[in-house]
Amino acid sequence: MKAVLCITGSLAAVECVKLIRELKRRGFEVKTVVSEKATEIIGIKALEFISDLCNNHVEIAGINGWCDLVIIAPATANTISKIANGIADTPVTLTVLTAIGSGKKVILAPAMHLGMYKNEFVQRNIRKLKEIGICIVYPKIEENKAKLASIDEICLYAERAVSSNEFNGKKVVVTAGPTYEYIDPIRFISNRSSGRMGLMLALEFWRRKAEVVLITSKPSGYRLEGFREIEVVSVMDMLEHCLREVKDCDLFVSAAAPSDFIVEKFDKKIKTCNEICLKLKSAPKIIHEVRKVYSGHIIGFKAETGIKDEDLEKIALDKAISDKLEMVVANDVELRGMGTEDTRVVIVTEGYKKWIEGRKEDVAKEIVNFYVEKFLR
Repeated sequence: MKAVLCITGSLAAVECVKLIRELKRRGFEVKTVVSEKATEIIGIKALEFISDLCNNHVEIAGINGWCDLVIIAPATANTISKIANGIADTPVTLTVLTAIGSGKKVILAPAMHLGMYKNEFVQRNIRKLKEIGICIVYPKIEENKAKLASIDEICLYAERAVSSNEFNGKKVVVTAGPTYEYIDPIRFISNRSSGRMGLMLALEFWRRKAEVVLITSKPSGYRLEGFREIEVVSVMDMLEHCLREVKDCDLFVSAAAPSDFIVEKFDKKIKTCNEICLKLKSAPKIIHEVRKVYSGHIIGFKAETGIKDEDLEKIALDKAISDKLEMVVANDVELRGMGTEDTRVVIVTEGYKKWIEGRKEDVAKEIVNFYVEKFLR
């Protein structure tokens, strides 16, 4: 993956060293093109230390040029307007216009004063660029400023631009995190699930061009086009939204850890006492209820504790068969625990199994790869 980062004269240019580092951490090779105004804000030596500076627009962004992707971050109002109107009078605008004409993917992340950003001329130019296929990473509106989007969001859009397209035009619904079953207005029963595995899966499907709906008790706050989060609290909340969203989806991924029980809730805070009896009743199983109304593909998850690998494989296969699931991802949470950064899982489908271990973002990628290999090819 090869990216050209074009830096213009916004104060947000100071974030570009961090952006380059993060792009590299995610596997990108990076070359940099800098406008004259940007050099007044960020030192050339810092950029030279972390990336290759280049001004040969044909070599890096022309037809058969070096890069796969051009990112303009930060993009000032001046640069946006020049690109939208075909003016190539700086190294940045020359590179970007060459990339557009050469069919390269282009991402643009604006940053400027809020009054400038809201100007109808600037908005018209942003719309014009979006209409020709340029990806806009919209700024955060804070303190009367249109601030550069987070480095994480810019990098996610960069990854999506160069990822495969297996889920283009498909809707994927993912559940993530625990649920909270309230005992009284301030106490609840829950578990240690962080929701990270579900979030990593949702992002991996999104990278591969899916329209994603993430139903979770722990929303990420990402502002990604085609990535919608629905925040829930209880298992009944989660079930209600699942039943609504699966009606038109292509894949349902049940990665959450919803409660198996519903508590009979007290209306007021329970007074401190030596002993109390809670009444629990079984909660509906989300996969079972979804399967009643949805005939498409489902990926299920199964957590166990203190169990042998071969027994976990059998439990996962039994679940896949009994619940009519395309595949099941199972793990022993006693070994790695819930809420950890990494995990060890087995993916099971009829006639096949695969063990995967590592960071949850890497495991999520392997799970999606497995699904693509088995069910989309």
